Order: sequence, then C-alpha cells, then structure tokens
Amino acid sequence: MTRDQAEVVRDRDARLRRWGLRSWYLVGISAATVICFSALSVISGLVIPLIVAVVVAMLFAPLTDLLERVMPRALAAGVVLLGLLAVSIASLAVAVNGVVEQAPEVGRQLAVGIERIGDWIDESGWTGSDAESVVDDLGDLWSAIVPGATDRLSSVFSSATSFMIGSLVAVFLLYFGLKDWDQLSTWTARHLGVAEDVGRDIVDDSTWSIRQYFIALTISSVIVAVIVGVAIWILGLPLAFTIAVVTFATSYVPYLGAIVSGALATVIALGSGGFTDAVIVLVVVLVAQNVVQTVVQTKLTEGRLALHPIVIFGSTIAGGAVFGILGAALSTPAVAIGVRVLRRLNAESTS
Repeated sequence: MTRDQAEVVRDRDARLRRWGLRSWYLVGISAATVICFSALSVISGLVIPLIVAVVVAMLFAPLTDLLERVMPRALAAGVVLLGLLAVSIASLAVAVNGVVEQAPEVGRQLAVGIERIGDWIDESGWTGSDAESVVDDLGDLWSAIVPGATDRLSSVFSSATSFMIGSLVAVFLLYFGLKDWDQLSTWTARHLGVAEDVGRDIVDDSTWSIRQYFIALTISSVIVAVIVGVAIWILGLPLAFTIAVVTFATSYVPYLGAIVSGALATVIALGSGGFTDAVIVLVVVLVAQNVVQTVVQTKLTEGRLALHPIVIFGSTIAGGAVFGILGAALSTPAVAIGVRVLRRLNAESTS
C-alpha cells in the first residue's frame, strides 16, 4: 500500500470515528431527554406548580422589593400573594356570577331557537320518516357518548383534586419565591456550572426575557379586552365591563382562557340580546383574540425579545404540542432565554 493510499484510509477511518461519536452523542442526548421528560411527567404535580411559582415570582419580585421599603420582606411577600389571590378569585367570581344571572334568559333563548329549528324543518318539506331518522341517529350518537363520558367521570374528579393540590403547592412555593427571590437568584447563579458573575448575568437575562414577554402579553390583552368590552357596550348588552375584565384576566391562560372568556361573552349576549347579538359578539371575540392579539403580541415580542415572528409562532405550537398549556405559555420566553444565554456564553468564550 502506498503512502497516499494509507493517508486516504486514515482519513476515512477518522471520519467514520467522528461520525460514530456524533451518532452516539445524539443517541445519548435523545435518551437523556426521554428519561428526563418521563421523570418530570411522573412528578408533574410538583414540577408544574414549581414552574408557575418561579415565573410569577420573577414577575412580581419588583413589587415585593418596592413594598419592602415600608414593611418587612416577609410581610411584603404576603401582601403581594394575597393581592394576586384576590384578583384571581374576584375574576372567577365575576365570571360565574355573570353566567348565573343570565341563565334563565339563556334558557329561554335556547327554547326559542329549538322552536325555530322545528319550524324550519317543517318548512323545508322533510317527511316524518326523515325527522325520525335524524332523531334515531342522534340517539345512537348519544348512546355512544354516554358510556365514554361515564368512564371519564372518575378522571375528571381526579384531575380536579390534582388541580386543587397543585394550586396549594404553587401558592406555598410562590410565597417563598417572592420572599427569598434574591437568595434564590444568587444560589442559582452559583450552581450553573459557570463563573458566578456569568451565572448572575444568565439569571438576569432569563428574568428580563420573562418580564418582557409578559409585558407584551399584558399590552395585547388590554387591547383585546377593550375591543370586546366596547363591542358589547355598543350593542347595549349588560356586563360589558365585567366581560372585559374576565377577557383580560383569562388571556394569561393560553387556549383555555380564550375559550372561557369567549364562551362567557357569547352566552351573555345570547341571553340578553338574542341570536343575532350572540353571533356578532362571537365574531368580534374570534377576530380580537385570534387576529388582533396575535398580531399585536407578536409585534411587541419581536421588538422586545428580538425574535422573528415565525420563531415565535413555531415555538408556541411546539411548546403546546409537547408540554401542553404551560409549554405554549412559556415557549417564546424560553427560546428568547436560550438565545440570550448562548450569545452571552459565546461572548465570554471569545473574550
């Protein structure tokens, strides 16, 4: 074998070793990711409240710092926590009260709607056998749905119990997150595997990204709440301010919050103004939440976090698909944190 042939063989073997090592690295990283995800899924009842508590503590630690000037830190954290609980409970009470007040009228409107459907069937020339066929099909569908719903009943109660326990854990963790935020930040900075000053910068970057994202979300939510409230007020429907408040408060819960606030507005419009007003309100809510809020929030987030709109949109979809509602809510700031941390580490390595 000539020298050139030997060099070719050595180069080929070196490339194969490199690709082999990279393949094993990929397999190891994938396996570690699956194991971590599975472990977190098992203890999600603790992990999710912890994540929620940390994020909320990031957002309201400055308010606790402000109150600390006039009262002890422990008391300031308690005041902030009680304020957050009061706002949450008041928003829920307002929503429930609005539905309860309009329930009799909603029932009347539904009865009228069913009667109109019957009149339309008669006018369309359907025969009795056609109507009976539709009724039979609906009956079969109901028979198929009821057993599944019954089977799911126990899981619903189990989920409600888990939610209550998780909420209590989150409140407990949030108090200490607000009270000891500086100590927790310092401890985290010291245990990131980098120099303490670099770790402190990483923690500051993460906190800044979370706060900027929720500032953008708050601004877009205010705009959507005003649009919905003004539309209801123009139609002369009741509870315009209440619906606006609920729309704003629930906007912090991706997907589910929009469904709850939109359903509340539509139900109250149906009970107070009838079918036409309900359709108008539904269209306004859909446009405001799915078009206006998306455009405004994406524009604000793009400017504050320096992320392309496609990255924002894609990260939200991916986060929701993998981690559910919490993943959708935190995917954009998580990507922004990753980008800022990577830039900072690259700057440190080249300095």
